[in-house]
Amino acid sequence: MKPKLEKNLLARFESETAKFRAVLVKGRSSNQVALFDLLVERSMDERSPKEIEIALALFGNKASLDTNTDSGVRVYVHRLRKRIDDYYRGKSGTRLVIPKGEYRIVLEEVDAPEPPLGPLARIARLLMINPTLSIGLSFILCAGLFFVSLQIWPTDRYRTSGAVNARPDLFAGTNAWHDPLFAIGDNLLLAETEDQLVTQRMILDPEVQTREEFGRFLIAHPEKFYELYDFSLRFAPIETVEIAWKVQEALTASASGKGKDAAMMPVSSIRTEELQSHDIIYVGRLSQLGMLHQYAFSRSRLRLTAYDRLTDKQSGTVFKGQVYVESQSKPEPDYGYLSIQARPAGRTLMIMAGLGDRGTAAIADLLHSPKALASLKKQLGSARHFEALFEVTTLPSRPASRRLVLLNPLP
Repeated sequence: MKPKLEKNLLARFESETAKFRAVLVKGRSSNQVALFDLLVERSMDERSPKEIEIALALFGNKASLDTNTDSGVRVYVHRLRKRIDDYYRGKSGTRLVIPKGEYRIVLEEVDAPEPPLGPLARIARLLMINPTLSIGLSFILCAGLFFVSLQIWPTDRYRTSGAVNARPDLFAGTNAWHDPLFAIGDNLLLAETEDQLVTQRMILDPEVQTREEFGRFLIAHPEKFYELYDFSLRFAPIETVEIAWKVQEALTASASGKGKDAAMMPVSSIRTEELQSHDIIYVGRLSQLGMLHQYAFSRSRLRLTAYDRLTDKQSGTVFKGQVYVESQSKPEPDYGYLSIQARPAGRTLMIMAGLGDRGTAAIADLLHSPKALASLKKQLGSARHFEALFEVTTLPSRPASRRLVLLNPLP
């Protein structure tokens, strides 16, 4: 009987993996499909693969040069696990699982979830635990409901008049975009060597984003000619990628709960044809805009004068952000930039960026702040295109605070 049982399990496993793979293939991430195939193949092994094995299978030999390979693998696995969870959400019976701490796909049986109890049923169950407390709990419940109603009443009225409609007006879901494409800010990685034979480490310079800038850097610093090399490697910070995923999920959710899938790629990989045929949603640092820089600031009131500062061309005010946090014991200012502007051929460019990662995260959080969106919409009036700059302050153990310092309608 044991061989027959194992054969049945194997058949169910192959059936589930085939069904989910068909869904995964419909997406645009070949790495996600490759990762899934690898984990399925290695699931029958006694030992699950290590991160470096997965990295080499996905990224090839360049993975051995990337000091962030392990983090990249964990991010890919995290997203694959989320895709699997989303696929099986609300379903019972047989499902696929990536166990915590392991890199393999396993089969698991999930019981049907109990229907959630309504508020009255929960109250009734609570009162039945100790009937002698029923009267006291009833008084407490009524008082609590009365207090909450006083607190919520003006908030609901405010949300109904403005906040609920502010998000669709400012951040339409991807169904309202023309074939949207998410562009992720990335950096040029340079190889540093002391003997011209062995690479000691990979480094990035926020002032060197392209090969052309690297060439100008070597002209200005000829002593670095035999110390730094360009191997055509790019790096996107893990924080930026995670923020982009959150923005993508928020913008792809429409009123019905499902929106149009949007592709995601590094900004350095975008070609001119894609700029002309897609609406672009950029997420990342302002210093990583790459070819989008010329579009972002062509009509802007601001100018990016360094990787960590913006200058107001009208007033001369300089906004300097702390891109690399040096201390956690004092406030560290950063700046977040939000822009929605028209591009040629009727295309749209939206920028959700910061001088540093904290500024980028604060702009992404606007998607979940109806009150802030309503205030922004009120100040903009009928303007559809605009740019806004926020000062972002982070304190230890506290959420970041966001203060609007510039709002400029764009043509």
